Amino acid sequence: MKGAPLARILDVVFPGRCLLCGTWLSGHSAAGSETCDACQDRLTPLQGRRCEKCSMPLFFEESECTRCREAGFAFERNHSVFAYAGEVKELVAWYKFSHRTRLAVLFAQYLGEALSREMPGVLLVPAPARSGPRAVDHVERIARVLERRHGAHVVRALERVGGVSQKTLDFEARKKNLAGAIRARRNVRVPREAVLLDDIFTTGATADACATALKDAGCGSVHVLTLAIDL
Repeated sequence: MKGAPLARILDVVFPGRCLLCGTWLSGHSAAGSETCDACQDRLTPLQGRRCEKCSMPLFFEESECTRCREAGFAFERNHSVFAYAGEVKELVAWYKFSHRTRLAVLFAQYLGEALSREMPGVLLVPAPARSGPRAVDHVERIARVLERRHGAHVVRALERVGGVSQKTLDFEARKKNLAGAIRARRNVRVPREAVLLDDIFTTGATADACATALKDAGCGSVHVLTLAIDL
């Protein structure tokens, strides 16, 4: 705690460079920010018609995309704030692979706004990280910021055991990889309605496994909130 005031002073005196454009951050950017105001203004949330189930932009379909009509997901719907592309994809890479943990504050800002607008008052359940000594829970870090700064009510109701990295797997392979790997925690009361928090919506397999585990434990409905969807 003693180091916190010093850290804030150093953020002002030596703010570093914007992760996106490389310009020096100035007093016009918030202390602790990793991006300049101009680059942050270019982060454009998804607009227009979207699949009512997964949040994928729609062009010809009426309400649900072809994938969702065939998949039979256990969750009610997913809301993704951004497309996983461009500046957003770059920032996620900085966050997850280069340990720029302060980006959790920026991500939580957009997720908090979406949560209060789309699913106000619903309890938030973070998607669990892959287990192992080197596993880093990026979603939990964002959940803590949402809890501390945005008043979100978080229930850590899920845990993950086993399974390998999902990066190179398709939907069916991901689903098999997650079979039995995500479960409700013992001695944790599962809410009747929940918002599952995750970072990227790719195939929907993780959200589906989490929603299945929550519903098996007594949850009535599961919505999903993700930072971005991989188009």
